[in-house]
Amino acid sequence: MLVSTTRMTILHLISRYRWTGSAEPATTLCAFQAKAGADARLCCIRGGSLEREAQERDVRFLHAANLGRNYTPWGILAAARSLARCVARERVDILHAHTQHDHWLAALAQAFFAEKKVALIRTLHETRMVRVGRVWRRIFNHYTAMNIAPSRSATDFFTGSGAILPERVRTIHGGLDFSRFRVSVPAPNVREAWGVPKDALLIAQLSHIGPDRRQREMLEAFALLAEEHPRAWLVFLGQGNKSTVSELRERVRSFPFAARVVFSKDHSGKGISWPDQVAATDRVALLAVGSEGSSRGAMEAMALARPVIGARLGVLPELIEDGKTGWLADQDDPLSIAGALRTSLASAETAARVGGAAAALIRARFRYERQAEETLALYREVLGELPRPAQQAGSR
Repeated sequence: MLVSTTRMTILHLISRYRWTGSAEPATTLCAFQAKAGADARLCCIRGGSLEREAQERDVRFLHAANLGRNYTPWGILAAARSLARCVARERVDILHAHTQHDHWLAALAQAFFAEKKVALIRTLHETRMVRVGRVWRRIFNHYTAMNIAPSRSATDFFTGSGAILPERVRTIHGGLDFSRFRVSVPAPNVREAWGVPKDALLIAQLSHIGPDRRQREMLEAFALLAEEHPRAWLVFLGQGNKSTVSELRERVRSFPFAARVVFSKDHSGKGISWPDQVAATDRVALLAVGSEGSSRGAMEAMALARPVIGARLGVLPELIEDGKTGWLADQDDPLSIAGALRTSLASAETAARVGGAAAALIRARFRYERQAEETLALYREVLGELPRPAQQAGSR
């Protein structure tokens, strides 16, 4: 049970309405901080799947401002003024922004409308859209008390780009909510639903299907293994937009093993839970890091003791110790991916040992309870209640 020594009022801002990308980590962090004793509340765009999912998690809302993308001068000023007034009225101690939009809006509210400034924290869930210009450097380093990165590689990227000063960024790894992430009992027959033989060796690439998620490299890697492992099947485990999925299907049809390739999205109407889908696989490959930066998909597969082949990219090498809790591969090299898969398939006993070690690691070090503890400690440090630690916070 988490214990917060200080009753803080925290307002999490996320200018999203869909349950995608950074929505889940932001919302779940808010929920776990509340379990720890903080007065943690959420402000999001209303009326979407994000709000519905947050309600299911008993998250408290504080609709402090309209976070919709209204870029008219009067819309921006009205939202910033509303946010500043709500912060003062509710005696908020910490503003925690999770997207670029709500970050600059909070900075604007603090700079021009705040009766009393409060600490502004930003979690940078991904590196792909970081701004490094003069205005953003001032927001990151002057108006923001601390920026949080979900991996050491992201921290290095932000400081190396010149966007954020080293003393203004802290690494706090993500986590899983084990009260919600679990397989069904009894487990459904996922393979039958997918049309995969019961005794197949099922390899999954876990990712949204997109042009930058390396499905083509995965397909080429599978082609190098398909003949020597005739029982092996490949499932693309994730959704995707119509054009990229159609292009990938056309590519699959050009291979002689096309009948052994499955798209999980074709069966999305069958109501199979995500943990059950992951649990139905024998190996899981992750060749890209998604928009929430912490690679929750890798943590989920590892927590279910599925041997994971991960890219040498982003947070994945921080989750996977090569040969001990998974295997690492060069994400743009099908030969490297196939080699890591081949190693994982060489011994069932080794694969079981590696999967077990991965599950133990994730369940011990990568829980939302730990992430909530670290962020609350960071808040108290920013508020002057705790001394700055000698090392950066994180999971290692």
